[in-house]
Amino acid sequence: MRSGRIPLIAGVATARAVVTLVLALLLWAAAPVVLGWTPTTVMTESMTPAIEVGDVVVARPVPHEDLVPGRVVLAVDPDRPDRLRLHRVAELRPDGWLVTKGDANPSADSSPLDPDAVHGVGVLRVPWVGLPVVWLRSGEVVPLALTVAGFAGCAVVALRRGEDEDPDAEGPPPHGEAPPPTTRRAARAARRSRTAREVRAVPAPRAARDHRRETVPADPASTRRSFRDGTDAPSPAARTRRSVRERDRSMRSSGRGRRVLAVMVAAVVAAAAGSSPAWAAWSSPTGTSASFTAARVVAPAVTACFEPPFDGVWIAWRYDGDAPVRFDMLVDGRTVVSGIAATTRSARVPSSAVSGLARVSYVSVRARVGSSWTADSSNAARVTSFLGFTSCG
Repeated sequence: MRSGRIPLIAGVATARAVVTLVLALLLWAAAPVVLGWTPTTVMTESMTPAIEVGDVVVARPVPHEDLVPGRVVLAVDPDRPDRLRLHRVAELRPDGWLVTKGDANPSADSSPLDPDAVHGVGVLRVPWVGLPVVWLRSGEVVPLALTVAGFAGCAVVALRRGEDEDPDAEGPPPHGEAPPPTTRRAARAARRSRTAREVRAVPAPRAARDHRRETVPADPASTRRSFRDGTDAPSPAARTRRSVRERDRSMRSSGRGRRVLAVMVAAVVAAAAGSSPAWAAWSSPTGTSASFTAARVVAPAVTACFEPPFDGVWIAWRYDGDAPVRFDMLVDGRTVVSGIAATTRSARVPSSAVSGLARVSYVSVRARVGSSWTADSSNAARVTSFLGFTSCG
């Protein structure tokens, strides 16, 4: 093997490993559907670092008695019936309802979960495979296009068959000759043609020609006996054909061995990347848990979404509880503005948090009373962005 072909073979093997890894992750994310399990793509950072944005979490249905603190549950969000909540169970209330909390959130969720609304508990995390969905929903076109183009390029390279696997391609052709074939059919035809030329090019010895001309065996059995006794031997042409066939079989076996080795390496890489250590993180109890007393935090209510001239999109809200410490603005469940004054009842939505190619966002408000007591608004303002222009509704 020439040293110049080593980078080519390494590149093809790497592309095949990438394609196999992606397909293996997709299989792990989609196959559990056959068992009745529910895969979902994580869209927010509320469960970091155990679960990152873009991971696909597969939830398995379990009986109500298995919904214990420390387990990650997938359930219908009581604040947003059209969405799912993926949080850890922090506490079981006396009435059987579940108090949940995101690992990255400072406090527990203000709305408890009905056990009947739980789809299941998380049993499998497939990393990265949901990132294109996140980019598509958030309007991030550049990383989505780069990922699609990169995977398509790897697929093209992975399916390539040429100088890296063609046993007859030992270097550039001599001057005046045709380039080596790059397909299996062309390679087989070239080998047959070359074998025929070699057979024609090797003349039989003159004595053998004279013997064939002058002596005709009367009985084919005598010819077979003479071959066994060593009195006559196969012609050089027969030996040439046999050597060519043996060489072709050896080279084809070598090419198959390289492909099998590449597939095995790719399978090992995919298995190593797909086996995530999230099991221990999911089974361990949460570090902090919220405790509820007779006090109750009043949730604010979003009352309006308006568009002042040349000033983007604003929202307004109402708050009827005790004076909070501050308000936070959330876009799709993610905090984008924190530290809004307690006396403020309207704020501008950051354009960077809602802009995109074609995106629909939901803006809500969170009231903070004390260091750990919070309540999110039960409704949200709908903000639409198209080609970077944002508007209400």
